[in-house]
Amino acid sequence: MAKIIPGILTGNETDYHSRLLRAEHASDLIQVDLIDGKFAPNVTIGPDIIKKYPSSSMLEMQLMVEFPQTYINELVKLEYVSRIIFPFEVDSDTNRDIYLIKSFGKQAGLSINPETPVSAVFYYMDDIDFLCIFSASPGFSGNKLGEGVYDRIKESKKMNLSLPVEVDIGVNFETAPKLAKAGADFLVATSVLHNSDDYQIAYEKLAKLAEVPKN
Repeated sequence: MAKIIPGILTGNETDYHSRLLRAEHASDLIQVDLIDGKFAPNVTIGPDIIKKYPSSSMLEMQLMVEFPQTYINELVKLEYVSRIIFPFEVDSDTNRDIYLIKSFGKQAGLSINPETPVSAVFYYMDDIDFLCIFSASPGFSGNKLGEGVYDRIKESKKMNLSLPVEVDIGVNFETAPKLAKAGADFLVATSVLHNSDDYQIAYEKLAKLAEVPKN
């Protein structure tokens, strides 16, 4: 069984607030993408907008930025931010950033791009709270799921069975049950929810589909 996390990826403040309100009615945990245009080819809202609209749900911040510590320093102070993910691939002090996040009582996650071997993060698996696997190149919503992600989930579980795995990009009605069965613990759904006629019904359908036993 995997938990569905609604995702928000936008560069527009009004759109962000609208999406946040819809997601809050569906889930107690929401992911917000923050992209700086350098780590990935897109630019979204920043911490200033996150601060402007306190959420009734807890927020998971997906940092796709070149210098994560700058963002972490601002986001850890927000009570409604419970989880912060930053990229393994950036030139940063990974141990320091993990410690900073956890020192504020937040959960720390590492994300890995499709070309990064799961084994590359083995050293950090005992320190992070979960591993986020991008199934395709990050930056835009609506991308298709990379088929290699199923094996990557299983590989992570072989290395550390107790470490939760999150999958981001390509989660939809077809892939959600397959990902849950492969061992994923969290599934981030963005375009499949926002493009639906009824956000709440789409979320509930995804959540039901993800209620399958793991292999």
